[in-house]
Amino acid sequence: MISPLSRLSLLAALGLALPPLGAQTFTAKDRQPTPEELTHLPAVTASKVDGLMKDVSAPSEFQVTIFATPPAVNYPVFVAAATDGTLYVSSDGNGSLDRKPHLGRVLRVRDTNGDGQGDEVKAFVADVDSPRGLVWDHDRLYLLHPPDVSVFIDKNGDGVADEKQTLIRGIGWTFKDRPADHGSNGLTLGIDGWLYAAIGDFGFMEAVGTDGTRLQLRGGGVVRFRPDGSGLETWADGTRNILEVALSPELEGFTRDNTNDGGGWDIRLHHFSGRTQHGYPRLFKNFGDEIIQPLADYGGGSGCGAAWIDEPGLPARWNNAPFTADWGRDWVYHHGLTPKGATMTASQEEFLRLPRVTDLDVDGNSAVYAASWKGASFTWVGTEVGFIARVSPKGYTPPAMPNFESLSPEKLVEALRSPSHRRRLEAQRSLLRRTAAARVDRNSVLALVRDVAADDTASKGSRVAAVNAMVLGFPQESKGRLPRMMSDEVLAPAILHALAGSAQPRGLVSPDLLERLLNSANPVVRRTAANSASRLVGPAATPALVSHLADPDPIVAHAVVRALSDVSAVEACLKVIDLATARPEVRTAALRVLQSLHQPGVADALIQRLSSEKSESRRAGLITALCRLHFQEGPWKGDSWGTRPDTRGPYYQPEAWEGTARIAAALKAQLNRAEASEAALIGRELSRHRIPAGDALETLLTRAASEPSLLPAVAAQLAESEEIPAKAVPLLVRAANATETSDAARAQAIIALVKTVDPDAWRAVLMALPKVQATKSENNLAEKAANAFRNAPKLDQVHGVFESVAAEAEGPSSALAETAVLRLASRKVGAPEARAAANASLDAGWSQPKRRLQILKAAAQIGDASRAAAFVAALDDADPTIAKTARETIGRLKIDPEKFRAEAKAAKVGDLPIDDVLAQVQKITGDATRGGQLFGQIGCNGCHTVKADEPVKGPYLGTIATLYKRRELAEAILLPNKTLAQGFVANHFELKDGTEIDGFVVREAADAVTIRTIAAIEQTIPISQISQREKQQRSLMPEGLAAGLTVRELASVLDYLEQLSRGSK
Repeated sequence: MISPLSRLSLLAALGLALPPLGAQTFTAKDRQPTPEELTHLPAVTASKVDGLMKDVSAPSEFQVTIFATPPAVNYPVFVAAATDGTLYVSSDGNGSLDRKPHLGRVLRVRDTNGDGQGDEVKAFVADVDSPRGLVWDHDRLYLLHPPDVSVFIDKNGDGVADEKQTLIRGIGWTFKDRPADHGSNGLTLGIDGWLYAAIGDFGFMEAVGTDGTRLQLRGGGVVRFRPDGSGLETWADGTRNILEVALSPELEGFTRDNTNDGGGWDIRLHHFSGRTQHGYPRLFKNFGDEIIQPLADYGGGSGCGAAWIDEPGLPARWNNAPFTADWGRDWVYHHGLTPKGATMTASQEEFLRLPRVTDLDVDGNSAVYAASWKGASFTWVGTEVGFIARVSPKGYTPPAMPNFESLSPEKLVEALRSPSHRRRLEAQRSLLRRTAAARVDRNSVLALVRDVAADDTASKGSRVAAVNAMVLGFPQESKGRLPRMMSDEVLAPAILHALAGSAQPRGLVSPDLLERLLNSANPVVRRTAANSASRLVGPAATPALVSHLADPDPIVAHAVVRALSDVSAVEACLKVIDLATARPEVRTAALRVLQSLHQPGVADALIQRLSSEKSESRRAGLITALCRLHFQEGPWKGDSWGTRPDTRGPYYQPEAWEGTARIAAALKAQLNRAEASEAALIGRELSRHRIPAGDALETLLTRAASEPSLLPAVAAQLAESEEIPAKAVPLLVRAANATETSDAARAQAIIALVKTVDPDAWRAVLMALPKVQATKSENNLAEKAANAFRNAPKLDQVHGVFESVAAEAEGPSSALAETAVLRLASRKVGAPEARAAANASLDAGWSQPKRRLQILKAAAQIGDASRAAAFVAALDDADPTIAKTARETIGRLKIDPEKFRAEAKAAKVGDLPIDDVLAQVQKITGDATRGGQLFGQIGCNGCHTVKADEPVKGPYLGTIATLYKRRELAEAILLPNKTLAQGFVANHFELKDGTEIDGFVVREAADAVTIRTIAAIEQTIPISQISQREKQQRSLMPEGLAAGLTVRELASVLDYLEQLSRGSK
């Protein structure tokens, strides 16, 4: 028997390539490699490199290597590079939706020979559920692994953690609650010594730090805490599903947020400057002037990791900027920033193409590491998933990496001047460990650090690093020195930020100094002063803050309002709103502070002023503030708002408090005495703040019956209401029909009327909408009215109105009715009775020349090709006018008659093997216009929207091709149950009366869930009536929808979806 070593010798003698000694393959499909198995697996499987390199491209100034591959390194979610290039990888086989134990781990990957490829892999943490963001610092790894944040310490440097300490508990959810998707994500270590955690929109119920601090976050945002687990606090809120913060050397934060799939929130680039409110889901739609707007809106995609890169090896055009990863678009983007007041403007440029990119990081040698999820699903599919690419600047030789632990304190201070942010951070952290261990001459080292901070020839990054080293390492000695250095406006923001983050900040800055800083010409100084005012100065900051209520910079103004709210500056803000000379913008800002303070005294003060104020324009702000104070945000009990939360605002869970009754009475009293314009304002604000109209609406309707001047107020309020009282319908009909009605009021009346099933209401709509469409009403109301008509969920309940008016074939009303009949007839969902009646109406009408002409024109107008066969046949109509109109319709629908006739004879998808269809549609190019027609013809538009301004139905498809490739889209159409992504999952409801309902959640409110059933019927279910709810493991979309299409027609549908997505970029 030949021994293994003899066999290797024989192979070598024969000139055959030898595998690395001890190397082996890994074939298990149901688990990750054990730590022992991992030591025998290559970090890079050589046979995979060439194929993977074809998937990666970088700018010409960079070279790319494959740094790690499966099976050793798989499912890389986040990566963290140590300064020397050692890479730590969060590997989570659960993907985003699985909940299996023992599939998560953290790997350490090293390149020991400098060839740009990893050659050693170890399980640093062998078994940890849901590993997400991670940061390496000297001998320890900080890891966010919901529900906790832990630090794993490698005491002997062997690449395997020896000790675990839990820093934050409850900062996420367990598998019992939900999978990790939309949960707590990335970690970033700032030069200020804080760890910043990116939290997805499922938030967390109660996180607890090592110092006992408790924090709740209902929604997405950024929280921060010190490396010892103390000081837990919210740094930004109102984001959606963010995955990581790119934090600059000057502590400006950036992230690429995720779309809410057609609900008005696309991929957004956020800027975080501290304690900012970004608006999701409560404020962004209806209260946009109260939030920090994004730097950019990029349409569709799927935002993932982010990193700030400031390293000397990168060419200047790429350096010192945030980079963000987009999983859907397969790109890492570079964002060039230009200062604009207290914030920035941002560009976006493709940097690194990588399939299904999830994250990136940079080391202290200017090498960038990026993780790919190539081949992954949302759940575990085995180990052959993903890889890691390394990107380094060509022709750059980095300076030798020092052993920071062996450097003298003087050399560490000198290293703060490095052009590399990663080396500056490493030097600072090492210096802080020395000072904490009392291994330095404090006075001499502090003097050296202060010299760096004060050196105006040093880079700003170096000076900020030195300022924070002073506060973190020499807190007592720095208290008196740093405020005196704030005359330097380059340093002032960094000093304010650092002092405000210290353990006992109150009193470190005097009110006089704060006032001087708030008066700075530099908006970044003013912003940081406002952000830190409540911590550093407290209530004594109020006079200085009040003087900046209407700061010309909106970011500063935002910070001032939040700071005044923090210190509960009630009396000062009341004085502002009482001033007869107060500018409107100052008064509005003061009211914004007051409306954030749910105190009985505040409510009473505003009520008293409303009753005595003589000026209608000044009462307007009081009305808005009281409407905001009418409800408060109710306590969260841990229930999820899903991926379709209620976005109406201003509260997700509005609940009464002790001031509610008094506020409601005051608003009703003001409505009773209001003139028409003010009554309209009250109606709008009641609706905008979701205050049940109740008696107030009854009063308005009663008055409007005899005061026509109030009809626009009725229309404005009910256009925003979900339910239309029967008493209001005649008034809305009058508003819609009256000659003197303004275009805006007529449009609002239409928007309200289409929510009813009253035949008279719909006849009025058919008369009024053509008039509205011929004008350009304010605020796009004409378009909104047309959309409301087109997407009205109750169309099929009044189909008889459309059929009768269309049959008249006379004038604009009949033409509009015909478009509704065509839509009802071509629906694949909805009431079958309505569909049958609409088809019967069209069949009967087609025999009448006048109606035939009307049908052809209506089809051309709305792009409806569902009766294409009849339209093609009409080319030979004996009536020359009809034949001519048929040619025009065929032309507008872009139907080639000959191709259409040939296509009708081609094989259908339902008769072909699915694999053959999938292979063919990747090669065939169809016609996007025809694809759009077929999208409606096979019923896709019954459950899906493709325009962001359309009311949500089911999963949004307007940007779907930015997330999924062509084959994946085709597979989802042909095999809808194969993979269900987050946001595409239907729910099954069992009600207390025994009813069972299946549907896609359109809106998740605190008190009710609105769903859309497979029949395209919207239904609102009160939470109190639900006895059980569960996600379905099958799609609501039936198989076989595309069975009647040809392969080319299916390709056309895919072309249409891809065209939509190109328009979103």
